[in-house]
Amino acid sequence: MRVFLTELQITAIYVTHDRIEALSLSDIVAVMNKGQIVETGEPRNIYLNSNHRFVADFIGRTNLIEATVTSQEKTATTVDCAIGSLVCRKRADMKPGDKATLCLRPEFIRLKRGDASEAQNVFNGKIQSLVFIGEAFEGEITIHESQLFIKTEPDSNIEVGDSANFTVDPAHCLLVTR
Repeated sequence: MRVFLTELQITAIYVTHDRIEALSLSDIVAVMNKGQIVETGEPRNIYLNSNHRFVADFIGRTNLIEATVTSQEKTATTVDCAIGSLVCRKRADMKPGDKATLCLRPEFIRLKRGDASEAQNVFNGKIQSLVFIGEAFEGEITIHESQLFIKTEPDSNIEVGDSANFTVDPAHCLLVTR
């Protein structure tokens, strides 16, 4: 018989370095660095919307790319970085010239099939490595001089050495400053 802490009406603190345990067992996650709480929040929010570079990197695999804000629009922040110019979700606290770190989770870098002319944030990259892990391929692509981790569909027909277009939805382009 499985009993949940909410049914027992008790609070528990669970300490772990295992991000999967932290994300799956918790109502609230507190990420610590050097004995200090850096950020707290619901697991999904911590994973998708971290405010701190340390937290974004610690809580799951991510590509961290130094960027400079080039413009602010009503619904988006645009940055320049080593892979080019990207439209990101709005960061109202940033202005042109500000430095930031762009966090791109591998699972949100999508292989773009067909016409890419209407999509935002499209890049051509070369497949450097691929490993089939059942539910996906994990690998690395090179865009300009940058290597990025990717995770793509298991039925992808790409191979090491292939050139392919990739896209990242602006909603999944996270900018952190701390």
